[in-house]
Amino acid sequence: MKNPWLRFVPFVLLGCWIGAVPAGVPGSQPADHAPFSPDEYLEHIKYLASDALEGRLPGTEGIELAAEYIAKCFADAGLKPAGDDDTYFQQFEVERGKKLVEAAAALTAEGIDERWRVRRDWIPLPFTAPHDVEGPLAFAGYGIQADAYEYDDYADFDATGKILLVFRYEPPADDPDADFGGRILSRHALFSRKVQVADRHGAKALLVVDPPRREGAEEGLYPFDEDLTEQTFELPVVHVTRAVAEALVQRGGLGDLASLQERLDRERKPLSADLNLRVELKPGVRPRKLPTRNVLGLLPGRGDTDEVIVLGAHYDHLGRARSQFNAKDKRLHIHRGADDNASGTAALLELARAFNAEPKLRRGLLFIAFSAEEMGLIGSAHFVAHPTVALPRIKAMMNFDMIGRLRDDKFTIYGLPTGREFGEIVDRAAAATGLKYRAPQAGLFECSDHASFYEHDIPVLFAFTGIHKQYHTPEDDWPLIDAPGAATILAMFRQIVRDLANLETGPAFERITEQEESEEDVPVKQPGLKAKEQGAEDVEAHEEEAGRDARDLRRPSRPAVRLGIVPDYGASDEPGLVVGSVIEGGVAKAAGLLAGDRIVKIGEQRVMDIYGYMNALRDRQPGDALEVVVVRKTEGEAKEVTLKVTLK
Repeated sequence: MKNPWLRFVPFVLLGCWIGAVPAGVPGSQPADHAPFSPDEYLEHIKYLASDALEGRLPGTEGIELAAEYIAKCFADAGLKPAGDDDTYFQQFEVERGKKLVEAAAALTAEGIDERWRVRRDWIPLPFTAPHDVEGPLAFAGYGIQADAYEYDDYADFDATGKILLVFRYEPPADDPDADFGGRILSRHALFSRKVQVADRHGAKALLVVDPPRREGAEEGLYPFDEDLTEQTFELPVVHVTRAVAEALVQRGGLGDLASLQERLDRERKPLSADLNLRVELKPGVRPRKLPTRNVLGLLPGRGDTDEVIVLGAHYDHLGRARSQFNAKDKRLHIHRGADDNASGTAALLELARAFNAEPKLRRGLLFIAFSAEEMGLIGSAHFVAHPTVALPRIKAMMNFDMIGRLRDDKFTIYGLPTGREFGEIVDRAAAATGLKYRAPQAGLFECSDHASFYEHDIPVLFAFTGIHKQYHTPEDDWPLIDAPGAATILAMFRQIVRDLANLETGPAFERITEQEESEEDVPVKQPGLKAKEQGAEDVEAHEEEAGRDARDLRRPSRPAVRLGIVPDYGASDEPGLVVGSVIEGGVAKAAGLLAGDRIVKIGEQRVMDIYGYMNALRDRQPGDALEVVVVRKTEGEAKEVTLKVTLK
């Protein structure tokens, strides 16, 4: 079949032609203030949010088309290449979950000659830890320790250093409405809970098998879905067929699976025992690295300084994905991201055109379209770590993320307290354009790319028209964009940027010490799970009966306690959660946590990623005292440091 993308190439090449701006465009300001055509602005969004680009997910052809389109628009607007090697692009890789390399996957057992094949006889779960393990095998019932229900598969059993074979789900109760063993499974049945318990008892890995006598449960291996591989559990965990498990228990002298299940379900007493054979497991999962790129263009200033103002917006979105807000819908939908964030990307393109048409400003303007923002601000984090323009030359950063839904001529500008001169400049521009804005004086709302610059002491402003019911859904499409409203916002920011670029000094950076937003907003900044103000409710769909532990896959719910950090998602490939910044006045600050620390354990639970971090806090209450273990680099050497924290 011919490449279907080729038929869109003419649109890409011609899409940045800008015609004359008609006088008196609806919603526009006088010519000196608003050289922006809502129609031209909307044309960019129509292309970027089109089905042809399939949601602009990093690593796909759609986002590459978007990058080429943006670069062409930058060139047409007279911007000079400001990326790598005199190009408009800054290349980098993002790690997005895991991939299964079948050639590297193996499961073997001592004394059993049959060669078990991955995907046919066993499969790693999408959230498995990736490392290889070898050790003695033991049977551990359902792998559950539930003291409240007087059930404990680990009673009088030492799991230290062993690979455990366990049944999926939990032993059924006589009462279908029982909290444990009822029709609706408890948290003890979840993969995540079984792995946490096994890890606490010193086990090396889990082999999970479907119990043969479970009513209505048809055997089938859990799918290794790459879209579900973001979370990593504490241990390697694989799903095996009943035939594999049967061979293991019979070789170990425990009889057959059906008899073991019947006794466990009837007696509810532990049958855990060593099987006296060794197992070697190689999950065969590797990090999935995707190439992507930022797009950068520079409009030079008059020449009396090399200082620049950055204008930024992310151009990536969620691609083809399942609905975040309807767990029962398993279909893949194109998430077009018209407001999030084709609206901000179109702002860059229109501002570049407008500034190129007027006399040069004192400072230059560096336009950056960031990739991988939805995956955790990775594109902007990469830029500030590998700047193509030295960071001391960047005097301020303007971020445009979701500016397409202006309501009542009012919107929000975050970051006003970060620049001493911002207040007067923004007020003047608002008065000239007739817009009203909200400017929180506490909190930066660190869920978009301006946060990467703020962490390097660069004053930032973030324009944002707010969350709406189409946020992160396939319905976020161009017909819902308020193009005249966005054109007015651009007119306002044109004046703001002009004034900032013509300053002789400043704006002077000021750090915000009192934060409204912290980690309870940031965890949803995971791939495909970003929410700037609101998030979906936890998925409580009871799909276990259909063979899928849906609640293992839900977004991490917000715990009742706060540690007081902002995570840095792109800082490390190692297990744990890196602290991006520590909130002033929070318990982390009081306990001595530092930016750059990698949290690897909270209380008894190891922390592999943001999901493990949230799980470790979920059942905690204000006033709980616990130990937090971090890996801290001091003079190039990484050491574990244990800190005592009392939670709020």
